[in-house]
Parts: sequence; structure tokens; C-alpha cells
Amino acid sequence: MRPDVSDVSDVSDASDVSASDGGAITTALDELEGRPPGEWPALLHARFPADPSLVRQLLLWLHVHRDHAAERSRAALGASTRYELGVRLDRGATASVWQAYDRKLRREVAIKIFDPASSPAIEEILDEARAACEVISEHVVRVLDVHDAEPPYIVMELVGEHQRDGALEPGASAATCRPRDLWEAVRWVRDVARGVHDAHLRDVFHRDLKPHNVLITPTSRRAKIADFGLAVHGTEHVAPGKLAGRARIAGTPGYMAPEQARGLPDALDPRDPAARTTLVGVDIWGLGAIAYDLLSGQAPWRAATGLESWELAAGAGRPAPLDRTPRGERIPPRLRRIVERALAAAPAERYASAGELADELHAVLACRPTSFDRSPALRLGLWARRNPQLTVTALVAVVLGAMSLAAYAAVIHLHDQRTALAAEVRAVEADQARAAAQAAAARRELEDTEANLHTQSDALKALRHSLAEAEDDYRVIVQAKEQALQSANLATRALAAARGERAVAEKTRDLYETFWTRARKDAADAARDRDTAARDRDAARAANEQAIKERDEARAGRTRAEHERDDARSERDRMTAARRLAEAEVARLLGELAAALGAADTEPTKPARTEPTEPTAKGAAH
Repeated sequence: MRPDVSDVSDVSDASDVSASDGGAITTALDELEGRPPGEWPALLHARFPADPSLVRQLLLWLHVHRDHAAERSRAALGASTRYELGVRLDRGATASVWQAYDRKLRREVAIKIFDPASSPAIEEILDEARAACEVISEHVVRVLDVHDAEPPYIVMELVGEHQRDGALEPGASAATCRPRDLWEAVRWVRDVARGVHDAHLRDVFHRDLKPHNVLITPTSRRAKIADFGLAVHGTEHVAPGKLAGRARIAGTPGYMAPEQARGLPDALDPRDPAARTTLVGVDIWGLGAIAYDLLSGQAPWRAATGLESWELAAGAGRPAPLDRTPRGERIPPRLRRIVERALAAAPAERYASAGELADELHAVLACRPTSFDRSPALRLGLWARRNPQLTVTALVAVVLGAMSLAAYAAVIHLHDQRTALAAEVRAVEADQARAAAQAAAARRELEDTEANLHTQSDALKALRHSLAEAEDDYRVIVQAKEQALQSANLATRALAAARGERAVAEKTRDLYETFWTRARKDAADAARDRDTAARDRDAARAANEQAIKERDEARAGRTRAEHERDDARSERDRMTAARRLAEAEVARLLGELAAALGAADTEPTKPARTEPTEPTAKGAAH
């Protein structure tokens, strides 16, 4: 019997129960009933840390319920002494699964014991056992034995693994043991699809695929399919040729295919092509539903307001689109398309076989193209992910080729730069030669100008000497005039003293006038000579100033020529230094290129990363 909150409230205080969520209590009880009793206290304290009284009440209920269930199961086994029951692993509406010890073969097994009150007919139990026995696959739980008398039970292999301490740890269903990541969920669905495909090859069709029927090993995390209670297999005696029986709805509502929710014939013959296509489509949908649940954390069909899950499935709608896992992982579009095709509403749009679906999922896991991947770029990316070493080698080869081309281009560029620098140096040297020639010409012009200046200086000195002689002559004339005036004065006085001698006076006056006229003429000549000498002196001064100006200009030209010569020498030194630096850089790049090519020739399949080195003397000379 499934425990619920009302069962707990019978033995607990109402206030305690009201303090906790009834759904959380039911969920906790469902999880703990399949765990060993020694783990119950710790798990309950972790689940309800603030309610110790509720933990005690739940422990009491679990022990009482376990004892009652164990007693019922042992009573159901009757007088059988071969199997010793242990921990209950799971329970359903008509049966419970127990871990048991096979005393005859001395091994751990799993026993599915059917409830006498609600167990199906013995023939249905045998059909389930026969269907499971028909399948031989590493992904399907094997059936070891069946007991068809009252009470009926089926003995199966125990899905579990031995730990390091030797203890056997049983597995759990995918409904409780959730995948650790996205790719583990894909591996589980792939393994289940391979098991279903193996079953289809033996004409066995499950029809009730869901996470509860997928068992996971605890350590290796491998998936196996179990519970063929609704399976259809080819050993049933149904007249071939068409679907037989009345329609009925069977399966788990949240994981039903649309056609299954609308009702399928009660008996289907796998040998009939139409029936086989229907059965394959139902199992393909079940595989897609398992993938949907493991990826999204919930069933494809979830009850909505006014509608049950099976009613939603019967409506042939589409489940909510997949986007991210409960842990926030983004579901790749390649995987999403595979799940959507498996969950197609029309059976013809689904995969033709479970093996094809398994191959598609394996392609996703192996980074290989699926039937949806037709883009050359995507296929190239998948190939690169499958072959990382070849991809890295190819990329390294491309990088080395690019580096070689870049180095070659750099060498050509440096060679062109060196040629251009050499041309510039030659042009600078030519400019220096022209500047030197101009400086020599300016120097010669300066020497000629200095010679002309010396000549003009000599002429100026001669002119000054002539001017000095003219001034001396002028002073002599002035002195002569003054002497003449003095003589005239003396004569006038003598004539005045001899008033009686008029004739003498007149004669003297005539002589005085004659002498005065001559003196005035001589003074005019002396003044004219003085003016001429002054003009000659001014002309000599102007010529001297012009010579001095020409000398200054010649000196300034010589100074400019010397500056140009110094600038040309500085430019030549700078261009020489730049040429030397360019030659050193070319030598260094040639050394690096030689080292890289040498390393590539030595280890072609395992390129090593080299550090730049200083150019050697030989490389620099080259």
C-alpha cells in the first residue's frame, strides 16, 4: 500500500503534521522505503531538521510498514526455502521488487512478488517472463526463474555492483538516480535504445518505457531496461494478417504515445507489418519520453487544469520544447532535434527503429554527424572534435606555413627597405658632394671677394691720399689769399697815407682789384677742387661700404655653406646608423627563420614552441 499523509496522521500529533508539507512527507516515504533501514534516520533528519517528533513518527511508520510488507512477501513465498528476502527495492500497483539471496546458487537476485489481491492472471505473468527471456542483451535485465503457482513471482538478475569492501550495492531506477550531466542522460537513453532494439529483433515490444523501468548500476552508471509487464511478443498465438482484439488504454499516462493514449487493440501480432510499425512507434515514443524526462526533469505529459496526462497525450499535441536541463545546462540543438523526432505526433515521422535512434545518440556522443547534420562546416567541426590531435597538427602546420610566408614576406620587405636605404644613402652622399662643391665654390667666391675688397681698400687709400693732398693745396691757396689780403691792406694804407698820390692809389686800387679778382678766381678753383675731392671721398666711402657689405654677404654665404655641410654630414651619419640597424634586424629575422625551419625539419609531427634567439655572427654576416 502506498503511504500517504493520512497514514502518518493516525499516529502523530495534528500540530506536527500541519507544520510540514504533506507532499514532502509522501515523497520522503516513497524514497526511503527503497533504502536500507540503517540510512533512514540520517535521511529523515536531513529532510526534516526542524521537526524531531515528525522524524520519530515517520521512522515508526516505516519500520511497521516494512515489517508488514516483509511478512506479506514472505507469506507469499510460502514454503520456498531457496530465496531469502532482504531489502525491498521498489513497489508498484500490483507487485513489489525485493533483493533476495538465492541459497541454491549462492548469489543475490531480485524477486518481483505479485500482490495476491491485485495480481494479474498467471498467464499474463508468464507472458511477461517469456517476453523478458526472449531478449538476450547486455542492456536488458535477464529473467532467471518464474513461479506460476500461488503466490506468483519472477526471479530476475539483481542490477548492482560489488564495492571495494565486498558488499553488493543494488542499483536504482532512473526516476530516483538522476543523471549527473547532460551526456550521461544521452548515454543512458542510447543503452536503453540498444536494449529495446535487441528486444525488437526478437519480436518483443515493451509498450511501457519510462524512467521507472530503467535501472542504473551504482558505480559504472550503466542503464538496463526492465519490467516487460505490458510487452507484446511474437510467441503469442494471434492470427496473423491484421490487428486483433478490442481497443484499450494501457501504459503510464505521463509517458504514453498519442496513439497509445487513444487506445490500441488488446492484442497485436508483431508478425503483421502494420501492427509491427505501430508497436515500434510506441516504443520509439517511449525512448523519446525517457530522454525528455532525463533532460528536462519532468515527464512529457503533465496534467493541466481540467485535463489528465493521458488526455493531453490523446490530443496528439506536442510536449513543451526542450531548452535547458534542471542544472541550467543548455541542450544542444542536435540533441534537441533527435528527441523532437522521437516524440513526433505521427508515428511515420519518428525513427524507423530503436537501433537508428541509438545510432543517432551515439553519433552525438562520438561527435559524428547525425541525419540532421548536413552542413559541411558543422561536419568539419565535428571531425575536428573527433580528431583533436590531427586538428592541432593541421593548425600547427597552417600556422607554421603562415609564419614561413610571413617571415619570407618580412625578408623581402627588409630587403626592399635595405635597397631603399642604400639608395637614400647614395642620394645623401650625392647631396653631400653637391654641398661640398657648393661650399668650395662659395669659398672661392669668398676669396675673390676678399681680393676685390683688398683692391678696393688700396684704391680707397690712394683716394684718401689724393684727398689729403687736395686739402693741403687748399690750405696753401687760402694762406696765399690771406697774404694777398694783408698785402692789399698794407697797400691801401700806403695809398691812404699818400693822399696826394691819387694816381698811385688808383693804380694800387687797380692792382688790388686785379689781385682780388685773381684771388677770388683762385678761391673758386680751390672750392671747386675741394668739392671734387669731397665727391671723390664720398664715392670712395660708398665704394668702401659696398665692399664691406659684399664681404659680409660673402662671409654669411660661407657660414651657410658650412652649416649645410655640417647638416649633410649629420644626415649621412644618421642614414648610416639606420642602415646598420636595418642590416642587424634582417640578420636577426634570418636567424629566427633558420631556427624555425630547422626545428620543423627535425620534428615534423610534434612541433615545439621555440623562443626567439639572438642572431649569430654568421647570420648577421649573411
